[in-house]
This record gives sequence, structure tokens and C-alpha cells, in this order.
Amino acid sequence: MLLWIGANTGYDVDLPHPLIKTVTQQELERIYSNGAGTENHLHGFYDRKEDIIYLPDTWKQYDAWSQGVLLHELIHYVQDQNQAKFQCTNEMEKEAWPLQKQYLLEYHGYVWDYDELWFAVISNCSYH
Repeated sequence: MLLWIGANTGYDVDLPHPLIKTVTQQELERIYSNGAGTENHLHGFYDRKEDIIYLPDTWKQYDAWSQGVLLHELIHYVQDQNQAKFQCTNEMEKEAWPLQKQYLLEYHGYVWDYDELWFAVISNCSYH
């Protein structure tokens, strides 16, 4: 996946592999929210402070969507390791979502038709 990211972006992907941890959905939400807990139904996230990708323990190695989630979080890892400049964390999604969509289609024939309006909202720095 890192090689695919490198071939489809200008990022250096000659990087050590990040630590990947699977945790319960409840733990995923708790870690993401710094203990506050959420009901976001996260698919996963990259912790920039710890260089850890967290995935739910329901993640499946051979499932197309699960593979896309891992790729998405690896994109954030690569962005971070390359010290890519963004005005806010949300702006990182402008790159990650389209790449995830491309990967899912190329490797799995999976068509991810996400809502373009929602994408515009969540990848914008004014969204909290």
C-alpha cells in the first residue's frame, strides 16, 4: 500500500511501517476523543502523536472496504511523515478520500460514491 501511495502521490514512502493496533469500537472512539467518548462510528484513525494507526477489531484483512480504510489511514501517516502542510487536520481529507476511492476501484472494483457535499464539509477547516 505504501508503494501504491508513492506511485499516486509525490510523497516519499521509504518509511518505516507504522504500528497498527486493533481495538474495540468503544476503545477506538475513546482514544480518538481523548477519553470523552463519541458516537462517530469511526472506521479507524491515525494518531499523529504516537504514529499509530488504530482500526476496529472488526477490521478484516481480505475485505475491500477494510483495505480502503487502512489505505486511508496510511495516507495520513505518509502525509505526516512527509511533513505535508495543511491549514487544519480536516484539510488532510481532501487528498485521502479521493485516493481511497481510486484505490478501492483499481484494486477491488469497489465503487465508493461518497456524498460530495459531505466531503466538502468535512474536508474544510471551518468544520469542527
